[in-house]
Amino acid sequence: MINTQDSSILPLSNCPQLQCCRHIVPGPLWCSDAPHPLSKIPGGRGGGRDPSLSALIYKDEKLTVTQDLPVNDGKPHIVHFQYEVTEVKVSSWDAVLSSQSLFVEIPDGLLADGSKEGLLALLEFAEEKMKVNYVFICFRKGREDRAPLLKTFSFLGFEIVRPGHPCVPSRPDVMFMVYPLDQNLSDED
Repeated sequence: MINTQDSSILPLSNCPQLQCCRHIVPGPLWCSDAPHPLSKIPGGRGGGRDPSLSALIYKDEKLTVTQDLPVNDGKPHIVHFQYEVTEVKVSSWDAVLSSQSLFVEIPDGLLADGSKEGLLALLEFAEEKMKVNYVFICFRKGREDRAPLLKTFSFLGFEIVRPGHPCVPSRPDVMFMVYPLDQNLSDED
């Protein structure tokens, strides 16, 4: 029996729930011999996967923010930020919203042109619209460009999070930096 809760990718070749049919005689009973996954009701039970459900939270001429709808209440929300640098170039950031904190994952590889502008738009949106207390960024410690990333994000106002900080998970392979947002000051403006 395949446990679909453990993995988001199912091994299709071993899945007994995928059905196909073969009939030697063509006719109304004939169908393709390609496997077809079962349809899945979002939030329902069964062996299929939930389709990606997302909602548009915000859109202006440059920034689009969408949020994956959680399957179960209480789970962190996944938020996607897309900042249009030019008509053909987009800076994308994926984040997790949990306990009044936004955790932004820095993807492997070089940061795309316009990433700084996209991140600044993300920070502004997080402070003004989402009312979060902290924005954390995280990336693998083993990255070759770790020193330039630390310098860049420190210049933008991020601070290194020390191991054991109560707001971040214990991940020795991941570097966390935090940008604290003082909501008391922004409420007085």
